Amino acid sequence: MKRNIILLCMMLLSLALWAQGSFRIETELSAAISGYNDVRSPNKDNNSPLLSFTDELSTDPGFSSRLLLHYMPHPRHQITLMAAPLTLKPKGSLENTIDYEGVTFNAGEEIDAEYRFNSYRLGYRYFFPKRLFVLKSVGAAAKIRDAEILLKNGSKKSSKTNIGFVPLLNFDLGYPIMEELELVLEAEGLASPYGRAEDVYLGLDFRINHKLNMRAGYRLLEGGSDNDEVYTFAAIHYGTIGFSVRL
Repeated sequence: MKRNIILLCMMLLSLALWAQGSFRIETELSAAISGYNDVRSPNKDNNSPLLSFTDELSTDPGFSSRLLLHYMPHPRHQITLMAAPLTLKPKGSLENTIDYEGVTFNAGEEIDAEYRFNSYRLGYRYFFPKRLFVLKSVGAAAKIRDAEILLKNGSKKSSKTNIGFVPLLNFDLGYPIMEELELVLEAEGLASPYGRAEDVYLGLDFRINHKLNMRAGYRLLEGGSDNDEVYTFAAIHYGTIGFSVRL
């Protein structure tokens, strides 16, 4: 998987060198704060209550980042490759005995957990020649999630890993406040009977010059799965600052 992502990066970089001025690199740095984060695994035939990483355990804010590579072969079409790793480390004392992936953790035991959710996306956006009021673009993305939830107490540990594909739809809204400053709303997500995924950003985009932009705002990453193997739903709140440079 990582090898394929590196190859895609190299392909986009080659296209950028061929089409000077149509390539943009964007980075975002964030403080990630857990809203709710509940898990049970396996989900079927498991009498254990849901384990909350925020109510039963405590989760300190974590550092998060994302890197985006944008390539525009045409002024109305954009291809994007994104990598967004996230790791949080809940810890605390269990209120209830739980069975997690074949291992029993008793009430009162101290738990060190790890919640890892790395997201990789290949996306496409179509930009309208003229804005439809505030609507700037629409598109779709193919998301690969690389996730793991691990519990451990001393030498006793158990984890649930998952690598899966999720299709997403997206749109981009923008309201110009002044020539260099714009209020933006970007949303990407999709829902099914088995789960959902949502990535919503609201912030300000400031154009420093014709090549460099700065933005700051709030991002919500929310969703999860509910099936026989696992129940996991989480909401992560981000305070973000980012920059993009056009080559």
